[in-house]
Amino acid sequence: MYPDSLPPPISAQTFYVLLALSLDELHVYAIKGAVFNYSLGSVNLTASRLYALVNQLEDEGIIDLIGRRPAGKSRKERQHYAISPHGAIRLQEELLRQNHAVKIAKAHDLLDNKTPTDIQRLLLKTAPKTSS
Repeated sequence: MYPDSLPPPISAQTFYVLLALSLDELHVYAIKGAVFNYSLGSVNLTASRLYALVNQLEDEGIIDLIGRRPAGKSRKERQHYAISPHGAIRLQEELLRQNHAVKIAKAHDLLDNKTPTDIQRLLLKTAPKTSS
């Protein structure tokens, strides 16, 4: 155990919401788009899941509701959210954990394969099966 051990990891959904809100104050649909983009499309939140997550994170004090503001081309007012000081700490803890994992992976050349992972998966599917 480390003297300054980190709390358990947060979900990918929470991570990308916090990442998005650490860069800007956003309304829910802008959060949805940012999460999708920052996760390279791997986290695609439904509206119902996103609203539930935003409410949960607000209840936990990880994000703050900052009020209604005009948004988008329509300039329609929408509720905007910001990362709270507690949320910024949780994001930093998660980034430290992930950075540590990347350092380990680099030290063991786990990131050196230049072939995109989708191509690697295709090659695995077409490779002849070996019998044990």
